Amino acid sequence: MKYNFLTFTIFILFAFTVNAQQGDVEKTLYRADQYFKIENYNEALKYYEKAVEMGADDAVSLYRYGVTLSNLIDVQGQKNALEHLEKAIKKDEGKLPVEKYWYLGLAELRNENPVQAIESFNKFLDEAKPNNNLRKKAALYKEMAFNAQAFLANPKLVELRSFSSVVNSDLIEYNPVISADESVMAYTVFDPVTKGAKEKIFIVTKKDDGTWGKPEEINIKTTGNIGTAGISADGRQLLVFVGNESDPGDLYTIHKIKGKWQAPVSLGKNINSRYTETAASLTSDGKTIYFASNRPGSIGGFDIYKSEKNEKGVWGQAKNLGPVVNTEQNEEGPFIHPDQRTLFFTSEGHKSMGGRDIFRTVRANGEWQTPVNLGYPINTTTDDNYFTLSADGETGYFSSDRVGGQGGQDIYFFDMPEGGNNIALTLIKGLILDGDTKQPISSKIKVVEKNSGNKVEYVYSPNEKGEYLIIFPPGKSYDLIVESENYLPYTIAIDIPDQEYFYELYQRILLTPIKQFDVVVGQEVKVSNVFYDTENDTKISPRMANEANLIKSDSLDLLDIMDGIIATSDTIALDYLMTIMFATNPVEEFDFDDSSNDKIQHASQKYYYDENGEESLEKRIVDGEPIFSLPTFNVSKKALKEDNDKISGSEYDESLLNKKVSIYFNVGDASMQESDKKKLAEMLKLIDDNPVLGLEISGYASQDGDEETNRKLSNERAKEVLNYFNTRGIVRRRIIAKGYGAVDNSNLSKEESRRVDVRIVDLNKEQSL
Repeated sequence: MKYNFLTFTIFILFAFTVNAQQGDVEKTLYRADQYFKIENYNEALKYYEKAVEMGADDAVSLYRYGVTLSNLIDVQGQKNALEHLEKAIKKDEGKLPVEKYWYLGLAELRNENPVQAIESFNKFLDEAKPNNNLRKKAALYKEMAFNAQAFLANPKLVELRSFSSVVNSDLIEYNPVISADESVMAYTVFDPVTKGAKEKIFIVTKKDDGTWGKPEEINIKTTGNIGTAGISADGRQLLVFVGNESDPGDLYTIHKIKGKWQAPVSLGKNINSRYTETAASLTSDGKTIYFASNRPGSIGGFDIYKSEKNEKGVWGQAKNLGPVVNTEQNEEGPFIHPDQRTLFFTSEGHKSMGGRDIFRTVRANGEWQTPVNLGYPINTTTDDNYFTLSADGETGYFSSDRVGGQGGQDIYFFDMPEGGNNIALTLIKGLILDGDTKQPISSKIKVVEKNSGNKVEYVYSPNEKGEYLIIFPPGKSYDLIVESENYLPYTIAIDIPDQEYFYELYQRILLTPIKQFDVVVGQEVKVSNVFYDTENDTKISPRMANEANLIKSDSLDLLDIMDGIIATSDTIALDYLMTIMFATNPVEEFDFDDSSNDKIQHASQKYYYDENGEESLEKRIVDGEPIFSLPTFNVSKKALKEDNDKISGSEYDESLLNKKVSIYFNVGDASMQESDKKKLAEMLKLIDDNPVLGLEISGYASQDGDEETNRKLSNERAKEVLNYFNTRGIVRRRIIAKGYGAVDNSNLSKEESRRVDVRIVDLNKEQSL
């Protein structure tokens, strides 16, 4: 009896405890859910953590716990969301919203699992309704996951280093700006829990032993948030962001005078607006500023703009950098390198691998080139932003909220990899030669960028060897307009790949006159292209070899060199640069006729003057100067279709190919009789409407007289026949001309030797021979 009573008592106590604990879990979840609904995730987290520790494991609670973690500033928390979201989805019995796949994909991407992230984003896009406001974002992050897959598979050889705990803390440190000599660094500290202004600027100075001193807060008279935006080369002028409840944020300058930072001075109405202006960067001469703003007219949210200072020291109207740099997403954190040509910035668009990534673009020929992602591990699947580069290009600084940091964002630095600041140029080394003699042809080259119509400056026309040099930025299409002596100007289209590294393209142009019976009736342009990257042994001086390699590795700025030479019209310097650039991998030593090399791309174009005479030349205006040339042909496209470049036409009776007529001439005479013209009229009728069919015209002479006289006479007779057809609409492209001169044939009479034979041919078959 005692045993039963004791058992009953324990059971009652256990049930009471369980019910009480269950009640505590429900109360805790209730509080967590209330904070969750108003998106106060920091408070919600406290209660979800407690509830899970107390045993809450239903799908809805685990899902909300995962969503809460996903919305934290702390990246480690965002990564931890994955575990709880996976559990929630496994337990789900149809109660969870379709957004579960969005958050799962986001967590997978944060954990650098791009393949799984893509699967989750696909599930969300498949199941979400068309009006779901996360669809566009999911599609964007799906693209990021694809990018991440590529970048994670090809990491850069970079060793990242975090600033010591003297700078980095459990708060948020971001947007480092560095003076030119790297002796001064200013950065922003964000404290989300402090009262009043949450953003403050700290500055740290490098000591004589190379270590950083203790950071000091810059005391500036302002009631709002203040953050770093940029720094002058000497570290004595800061660009700062100032914002408060009544003003979303503008850009100001502060100067250090006699050791004290002065009050902020606005950059003026052309820079600041009623909207938000954030980070900015000044060129080394102080005449141009690049900054980010979300003002009307932006392509996305925040775009990057530039403004130039006029002679009175006033900033001019801000100009958007355009769609090459700016996207429908946010672009911020511009940093213009002291070379004034290389721009680094932060973007959620382009080829981001997750959140914000750091990109680099180069201004060449007056235009910004396609931005390039700096790659992993500089960029990660978290937010990496506010990049700045030392003046010598050796060290990069940026802030990131990647895992392993001490707070929300920390400041990192690294040694730039070799070639990491390279301009992804394509260097063309070319030759223009006579197709028969292989001797150089005197030529001049102009290059035009197709889309803009702008002339490319970095062109060195052929020298006495026929060698030319052209420097192209990546990812654009160009027209090479070539004026060669004794030829009509012609245009070659070339597409430069959107590469991220230095390219060398070898090119040979062969020019050959097209003759019919000693008369030039057209010209043939043959182009051979090959991307070539080998180390040939060449007999050059050590100095030249070294300088050539420095240019290729971008240790010498090739565009700067060319700019200087072009500006001064220094022909000696141009000749020396040509010598350097042709010193390694000289184009004249490359075998363009190597049939075993499948990397060589060949294409040819024949221009007949009766179809492409001066009246058919294309006109364009380049730098205010009219330029005429024959119609453009694209080497790459022509090479692809050349093997199957058949003339289209109707079917015909094969017996026509056996049709032949002979026209006979009197001694020393090249004129036809009316009866002869009637024979030719019959031939004309047979081929006139079918472009597949052409004529082979062969001229002969008897052995009377000397060899040269007979050759000329046979040609004159053949030309008489050819002109008959040509003046009646048979273009020279459809005529195959052969002049044989005197014929040594004892079976023929002298009268039979003085003749021109006309035979019908299939032009496609003749072309393949």
